[in-house]
Amino acid sequence: MQRIITFFAALIISFTALNAQGIDFQPMSLEDALISSAKSQKPVFFMAYQSTCGHCEKMMKEVFPDTAVSNFYNANFICLKVDMLDQNEAKKYIRRFYISSFPTFVILNAQGEVLSQYVGEFKAQEFLNQGQIALKPEQQLPPLRAAFEANPADSIACYKYLLALSRGRLSTQPIANTYFRANGNTLAFTTNNWKIISMSVSDIESPIFKYTLANRDSFALASSVKKVDRKLYLAAAYNMQTDISLGDTSAYFHHRDIAKTFALHTIDSLIFVNDINTYEKYKLWDRYVSTARTGAENFVWDDANMLRRIADNMLQYGNEKSAYIKGANFAVRSAELKPDYFSNLSAAKLFQKAGYSEQAKKYAQAAVDEGNKKNMNVSEATMILSQN
Repeated sequence: MQRIITFFAALIISFTALNAQGIDFQPMSLEDALISSAKSQKPVFFMAYQSTCGHCEKMMKEVFPDTAVSNFYNANFICLKVDMLDQNEAKKYIRRFYISSFPTFVILNAQGEVLSQYVGEFKAQEFLNQGQIALKPEQQLPPLRAAFEANPADSIACYKYLLALSRGRLSTQPIANTYFRANGNTLAFTTNNWKIISMSVSDIESPIFKYTLANRDSFALASSVKKVDRKLYLAAAYNMQTDISLGDTSAYFHHRDIAKTFALHTIDSLIFVNDINTYEKYKLWDRYVSTARTGAENFVWDDANMLRRIADNMLQYGNEKSAYIKGANFAVRSAELKPDYFSNLSAAKLFQKAGYSEQAKKYAQAAVDEGNKKNMNVSEATMILSQN
């Protein structure tokens, strides 16, 4: 009897494992899938993923096995997936589909034309909805593009096209530029126009962005001050982070100087952190110390880790007493926010270097006390105590 139960339990486990595969991805190339699409009249569902991507793994383990999802995608598409860790495969597809993150899902017709594209991790119902949208001709990219190109000044056609592009994280700035030109380089301060700007404009040197900036108060009436300020921040952040990721310091400082004119504390704070990180990366220590001295209290005064890192660099690369005192104050603030051995030790070292022996002893003792709580080696702090 026990053997029979064991046999059926194993059978159930095997069936469950088989069923858990969910979406039936075909072992074929995209070219072969397109040929099969022409014969079956089913679009191709193409998944670009990376085997090390947590979002991709979660989709495969939790969403694809969902019965409603797998039934829908298997019935309506020819499905295949490609691991973009394979560089040869990645080169073929990343540029073709403008892939910037994983997972990316692309729906193509038999001619290889992209009908729909969507990106990211979804819940089962959301993912099902995306597949259903991809099958509706009126929501597919080619007719939406045609409708916009037929009347590029029309806000509704523009918005619908941008919405579809945004789902796939495809380029939207050129569409915004065309729409702005078609409207005579001016826009009414309406909710619909704000939505278009909000979802599409990222180039802070483009005429449409400059128009938005010049009329920020008017657009705030159509949305809100918070939403307009948030858009300005995101656009500035996008431009600067792109420059940093490309290692283009010249472009970074150019865009940083433009972003400074937006007069937003959130942007100024971002600029401070970016500047500090850039100066540290390229070992521009005079600029680092100067920037830290004037900006740390305004922009990172509640960030214990950042303050300690700045203090440690000012200890090593500061070149005058006033810099050591500033650095010591940053270390003291770090220790107040997050009491630990190292922040107090940094304060002690900086005060010692500045010639303030009593303050050096005070924070060296605080370092010893914090270190002893965690059974740490406190020899550096003890040495400072013996020297002062």
